[in-house]
Amino acid sequence: MNKQCVEILIERLGPSILLGILSVLWCVPLWAQSQAAYAPMDPIPDVIEELPDPCDNPTIGTWGPDDERGNLNYLTADRVRENLGLIRQGRVYNLAHLLEPGQMGFSAFLDFKANLGQWPGVGASNTITNNEETLGNSTFNPNRSGVMQFEIGTQLDGFNHFTQSGVTYNCFDTRDPENHLHAEGDPGQLPKGNPGDDYVFRGHSKMGIENVGTIIARGVLIDVAGLLREGEIKAGRDPEEFPQPAYEFTPEELERALLRQGLTIDDIRPGDALLIRTGWAGRFWTSNPAAPRNERLKYLNNGQDEKFLPGGPGLGARAVQWTLNRKPVLVAADVKSIEVANPFKEPDPFHRPGHISWLNSGIYMLEDVDLEEWAVDCEQMLAGGSKDAVSPDESCYVMTLIIQTIPIRGSGGSTVAPIAVR
Repeated sequence: MNKQCVEILIERLGPSILLGILSVLWCVPLWAQSQAAYAPMDPIPDVIEELPDPCDNPTIGTWGPDDERGNLNYLTADRVRENLGLIRQGRVYNLAHLLEPGQMGFSAFLDFKANLGQWPGVGASNTITNNEETLGNSTFNPNRSGVMQFEIGTQLDGFNHFTQSGVTYNCFDTRDPENHLHAEGDPGQLPKGNPGDDYVFRGHSKMGIENVGTIIARGVLIDVAGLLREGEIKAGRDPEEFPQPAYEFTPEELERALLRQGLTIDDIRPGDALLIRTGWAGRFWTSNPAAPRNERLKYLNNGQDEKFLPGGPGLGARAVQWTLNRKPVLVAADVKSIEVANPFKEPDPFHRPGHISWLNSGIYMLEDVDLEEWAVDCEQMLAGGSKDAVSPDESCYVMTLIIQTIPIRGSGGSTVAPIAVR
């Protein structure tokens, strides 16, 4: 019997024997559940009233007031050895999207300039040196000077990326000039507004992405797209049109997806990485050899070509809370924002309560991952009735996740090329 059910029984047995009996009937053991007899494993309230307090939340209580690593602290040397021990076959899945000049990445186009060496090469070796640089004005976006953006393509978001009024994990005030690494010029209206034109900001003194280094985690793929596309077929709809741009995934859908995979929430451990396949990248942008897609503008622009609009489908507020309850080291998805981001519905285009909830709780975000090839392999095993998984750690949906960040001091994030290894 899972923890949530025990808590409910303790609460309900007192006031009424009848309620206690009903609770017993409702609390089906997790291992005995099926799609047909599903009951919520972690009941989430219908409305999430408050965001986590960046100065006082369970993660801070666990790791202390001076911590800068959040749930990365779960990944001790012993835990890393265990996570590497998941590798049985040596099968490597690349989870990163291809970066190339002209590709839009949220608000900037990737570009670089090459300093081409002379031809023929000078000297006996005939050596020609071509250096790709990241400075200058972008050909694709003339308004951008300094055309390399650290959070572009497949990216790991650090704690300073999204804040509550400037305050992030462990009560660090990103708007205070005293907390900036190399502040130059007049700070202008800080912390009330944007700095003046002569103010150059170069990083934060704490919580930077350099604290991350290498992540070697136990990655758990939750293929909610595989589950829900089956429902689309049964309803007579085209599964290739799912998910829609504003679709909000629920915790119940995540749990049912786990059951379909032969897993429950008890198979998720604190410090694991949760990777959620929504199917959005599968519609528009994936390098999966079985079904490659290269419609990046549709993927990035809420399914549209004409105008840049951030967002797309993702986790709803209740599903965000469900992930917080799992205490992961990171949450990842094959969508731009992981959480649902509908610019037509939210109070502003950059309304991101999920970002704030994860990052302020010491949980990193891995955006724009390509989960198609991994999911296809697992789906084939499910279709074949494979008995491969005699334990959760031997499931196709549980693999070693390896992420190496660029150690950019003070940065709020890093472009990464994560891999999952089976």
